[in-house]
Amino acid sequence: MQQIKELEKIKEIIINQTSNLGKILTDYIFSKISKQENLTGLKEISFEYYQLISNQEFLSKVHKRFNDNYITKLFSIEIIEGESIQSLVFSIKPNYSIFDAKSILTIGEFIQSFVNYKKLFLNFISENNLPYKNIRNFVSSTSNFKDLLNTIFYFIDSKGNIRDDATVELKKIRQEISNLIKYIPNKLHEFIRENNQYLVSNEVSYRNGRYVILLNSQYVSNFEGIVQDYSWTHKTAFFEPHFIINLNNKLTILQNMENIEIQKILSHLFQKIVENIENIGTLIKVCSFLEFFNSYFSLSSYFCLAEVNQERKVEIKNLINPLIKECVPIDIEFNEGLMIVGPNSGGKSAALKSTFLALMFSACGLPIFATKASLPFNSNTERIKVFYDIPDPQDITLNISTFSGHVKYWKYIIENLNKDNLGKTKIFIIMDEPASGTEPIEASTITIAIIEYFLSKQAFVIFITHYDYVKNYFYKKITTASVDYDFQTNHPKYKLVYNTLLPSLPTNLLSSLPDSILTRINELKNYFLSNEYQQKLKEIYLEINSIKQDIQEKQKIIEQKIREIEEEKFTIKQKLKNELIHKLY
Repeated sequence: MQQIKELEKIKEIIINQTSNLGKILTDYIFSKISKQENLTGLKEISFEYYQLISNQEFLSKVHKRFNDNYITKLFSIEIIEGESIQSLVFSIKPNYSIFDAKSILTIGEFIQSFVNYKKLFLNFISENNLPYKNIRNFVSSTSNFKDLLNTIFYFIDSKGNIRDDATVELKKIRQEISNLIKYIPNKLHEFIRENNQYLVSNEVSYRNGRYVILLNSQYVSNFEGIVQDYSWTHKTAFFEPHFIINLNNKLTILQNMENIEIQKILSHLFQKIVENIENIGTLIKVCSFLEFFNSYFSLSSYFCLAEVNQERKVEIKNLINPLIKECVPIDIEFNEGLMIVGPNSGGKSAALKSTFLALMFSACGLPIFATKASLPFNSNTERIKVFYDIPDPQDITLNISTFSGHVKYWKYIIENLNKDNLGKTKIFIIMDEPASGTEPIEASTITIAIIEYFLSKQAFVIFITHYDYVKNYFYKKITTASVDYDFQTNHPKYKLVYNTLLPSLPTNLLSSLPDSILTRINELKNYFLSNEYQQKLKEIYLEINSIKQDIQEKQKIIEQKIREIEEEKFTIKQKLKNELIHKLY
């Protein structure tokens, strides 16, 4: 399917506004939109959430955004495909073989934050007797994590440190360490007072995990002990007196024992997290959707969920394009076919693109940027395909011209129409001047024929045309709308007026050009409409047909000559082959 850049632009806006988890889901949702695949349950859950965040009391008392950026560093997240939101799985795996205490605290705080939000969320729905069962059940699908949270906060304090009383053994070890940390400096201070004249400083220092004094280097030989290090000038020796060595050794052993005990605790906590990994995945899934919804619903001041009709009608009220600042809302209304005509720069292409976006998002199951909509499909139960024939589908690398690009894409659409011979897929075809890039009369006949074919295959067709032949042919056969235009001020109103047929008025954009050019334009227009020109045109067509027939005849003669030459070549080869065999044998 040919893409339009608006989809990527909207995706980029959402990604820039959302968290890391929202980014992951945005990529997934837009891959579904691009492939035109529905996610069952999305429309009910998303619209109920939209109604909630439209409630000012909910916004002030309950609503929040989740700071999950660090979570995505701790876990790798893979979305495993499902037919519905309920069956969609967020598979998460720890990025490390063990987490440190601060990382575990981050996980605990993230989970606790959601659990608190979940309680407020469900209470708000219950207390206000709101009929939002789909979003309620979706949020309720997460665990309360009571055991995991109790375990995390029992072992880790609010600063991300393992609590002293986390275990009996750790409490005992840390008490002994605390005593030594007080005792060793006191003993060293006694030594400092007695030997002050040999020292550089009266302070007790710490070097290489040992308590030391700052001894003048020239007096090292005066005392028993170990030099742990020297200053960069070599004037100061970081000296460990002999009487303190065993105490320092004991402190080192205790610190090693502390680290071993901490590792045991961290390993226990890591295992608890692993035991809850599926529940954490579900929580991350819910958070991801809520984050995506928050960003998606910031694109417009209003949204609606399209109703389903069985009458093959498309009705969208006050449709906007969220990428256009101060966008003028339009109404899209038609049965099976809609032809949009009117002056240049009046908003015809914008109307097509807005309709395209509405169909694409609705097909996936998302609310659309309109106040009311009724569409002839149910995204939960029906397959939808939207084709968009852009004005210039050229591929320079393939040397495909504008018109050839159109034809290539029509073949692709026709293949899909023929595949759907049971009519199970609702097909929408959106075309901006379908046969541009060729002679106007031929373009008109091609446009009429291709649109009639698409309509005969029960496709919904929306198209723009400037060709009078096409306008006059389809007027009153299908729905026709003109972009509204203020002829006095020479400015478009960006509205659609139905059952009208306004001219394209290309000269309305040329008013700033010299009068001589405008006069010549009118002269040429009158000439091309004259009988003289029409007669000349017929003569040219006759001449072209005569030349074409002559070329075809000559082509036949050339092809016959080529066949004769090929036959003669074959005869000569066979003769030479036989002569060679005769000589050899």
